[in-house]
Amino acid sequence: MRPFAWLALLLCLARPAEARDVRVPIHLDYGFLRELLLATAFTDPEQTAVVHSDGVDCNHVVLSHPAVRGGEGAVLVDADVSTKFGTLFLGICLFAVEWQGRIASQLEPEIDPGAPLVRFRLRDSRLLEADGSVRGTTTTVWDWVEKWVRPRLEKLAIDLSAPMADLRATLPLFLSAANVPRAQALVDSLALDSASATPQDLVLGLRLDAPGAAPPEPAGAAPELTPDELARFDAALSRWDGFITYVVKNAGTQTTDPALREQLLEVLLDAREELVESLAAPVRSQDPVRPLFLATWRRLGAALRELGPQLGAKGALRYLGFVAAADALTALDALGPEFGFEMTADGMRRLARVIAPPADTSDPLAAPDTVDPELRRALDFGEPLPAPDLDEPAPDAPPEVTPAVPPEAPPDPNASRLDSGLRWLAQAILPAARAAEPVPLPSLPPLTHEEERRLRNWAPLRPELNEYLPLVQRLLHGAGEAAVSGKKTEPEVRRAYLELQLATAWQETCWRHYVRVNGQVRAIRSRAGAVGLMQVNSRVWRGFYDPRFLLGDPAYNARAGSEILVRYYLDLAYAKGEQRRGGIEGLVRATYSAYNGGPGALARYRDAQAHGRARSVDAAFFKKYQAVRAGRVLDVLRCFG
Repeated sequence: MRPFAWLALLLCLARPAEARDVRVPIHLDYGFLRELLLATAFTDPEQTAVVHSDGVDCNHVVLSHPAVRGGEGAVLVDADVSTKFGTLFLGICLFAVEWQGRIASQLEPEIDPGAPLVRFRLRDSRLLEADGSVRGTTTTVWDWVEKWVRPRLEKLAIDLSAPMADLRATLPLFLSAANVPRAQALVDSLALDSASATPQDLVLGLRLDAPGAAPPEPAGAAPELTPDELARFDAALSRWDGFITYVVKNAGTQTTDPALREQLLEVLLDAREELVESLAAPVRSQDPVRPLFLATWRRLGAALRELGPQLGAKGALRYLGFVAAADALTALDALGPEFGFEMTADGMRRLARVIAPPADTSDPLAAPDTVDPELRRALDFGEPLPAPDLDEPAPDAPPEVTPAVPPEAPPDPNASRLDSGLRWLAQAILPAARAAEPVPLPSLPPLTHEEERRLRNWAPLRPELNEYLPLVQRLLHGAGEAAVSGKKTEPEVRRAYLELQLATAWQETCWRHYVRVNGQVRAIRSRAGAVGLMQVNSRVWRGFYDPRFLLGDPAYNARAGSEILVRYYLDLAYAKGEQRRGGIEGLVRATYSAYNGGPGALARYRDAQAHGRARSVDAAFFKKYQAVRAGRVLDVLRCFG
């Protein structure tokens, strides 16, 4: 290559990247526009707008009960109309004519050139008879009422000053502190530059000019994290947990819609499942939270957009600022690493404050360490579980050292050497079942308080299994009955849940809360942090249950796990129609997949592309469920030998 060619190439490589436009669409539901119309134009009692009145009821024009939708490139506003016009003479209304019908108007959105404001121009409007027809009467009436109706409907406007101010204050906190002028230039370029009405919603366009930046140098192989880096990694993820919890809790408090609350719960739990995976395999990264935010935002943003119209005009604008900021960060990230952002503590805290109630002074990034009753109520879990009178709990076992078979385990329960007491127990409590016919579960008395305490710090040895297993079965039965109590379900669906619950505890821990490690009794803990009899992950269920009680009390753990399981069973798997795909067995299998992997794993059991280990876990569970359904509950003894 000639020398001047080399020089040209070097100049190109050294030149910073060109500035690029970032487009952020803001979608406004027509339900929100209707609330805004009520707040600006239909301000009289009972959703009416008295657009003209002479004060003596001889002449008036009243609009009422507006409906708002999109179409024909405009916002379509339909409303009832009541008119009366006559001649007032010496206090008497002469020749009065009254008419009632409908008005159909087309409002065209326009950007105000001097402010972040969307105004609406009345493009067309017409009166219709009550039956929707157009007659000569309506033409005559319209000539009289048009001058009153136009200015009232054109009062509709969307003032984006507050959301834009929030955006300008929030964005710099997520951009690199090493290049303040670049961040400031980005914020200064923020502008509202388009508005269009679609059949689905009103779309406003924000524009940002992203200044050029040199692309980052390729990263080499990252070394393992040092202890200090691991601590910072954990702290960053804990702040993310606090942020997503705060946002979801506030949104759940703002709505009474069970479906939306369920959607918010699924977002929170899947976000926490991803967080747990990140903790299990930490990698060197400038920002471990950023990929979690990007993975979560698509679903969380959809839920918050759905919430907006329920909050009235003022509340919806608060959430609009939050959504716009998060959408802008996502758009910046899509441009490439050189335009990326960092989920800083200051940025997350400022962003969360956008939707904070005025009187709330709590730290939005403080993840709950104990039960948060407000979080439970916001997501339809009701009041917290009763707290046990807990003594000092047994320490938890180190992850991945839980023995698969307890010491001094009995032999295979099907072998001829089966202990006579266990054989009698299996025959007396759970009769042998024919494979073709499900066997009803027995009705068992709940454990007494003393029996619940008996199970604490008990890792059973062989001679104790005759006493231990019936107690655990009664504990699980009582917890399952309590969890499903009051739920409106078909008998078959209810029974399948109780079978599912026994099989889940069998799959998770073989009905054990404790094991013996080096001669010491320890509560079972998985590598991912799930603890106890039902393997409830205190990180995933942070704020819903007390981690001390999950660890130290098998009864509390059983109740928590059963409550979680019934929520997945009825409000997730059943509500999404898994029983229509695979019958009762499909419903049960989907529920366990979600229990094991989070709401996002609901369909895992029927996914041929699922990870091999996940498929084997689901298959192992299903065998246990089939055994329980066939009446072979005490096949759980196979775990012990």
